[in-house]
Amino acid sequence: MIIFLRNIPTDTMKYEIANFIEPVFDDCFLGHSADKLTIQDIEILSIKDLDSNSLEKHALIRVFPLDVARRVIKRIDGALFKNTPIMAREYINRSSSNDPRNSLEKASAELLDRRHADRRRKPLLNSWQKNPILVHAVE
Repeated sequence: MIIFLRNIPTDTMKYEIANFIEPVFDDCFLGHSADKLTIQDIEILSIKDLDSNSLEKHALIRVFPLDVARRVIKRIDGALFKNTPIMAREYINRSSSNDPRNSLEKASAELLDRRHADRRRKPLLNSWQKNPILVHAVE
């Protein structure tokens, strides 16, 4: 499972995230000595708001096994990390092909009338792309 940490401090390093999460593994260990509890990968993402020039950092952490990952989320959600409360949740990879706003001719009038403005922030640059591009253009 991939765990998403929202709004981590901007000076955070991968080893600090690993050091923060690994003690939770000891508490989650259920006596399954044959099971290997691991952090398989940590990725730090940066999002820059071009209007305010502010920088947000988030982390994606791949944890195995699944039941331990769920317990890690429950334990660290709302906890203080480097004196900053963090939000932890399961990361879900969403597909734009499932977004009803992308097929406006098929969308019902009720769906179109429900939102008066787009809730997405604009403009943003994502660091996880090799060549950062504008995510949402200024209207």
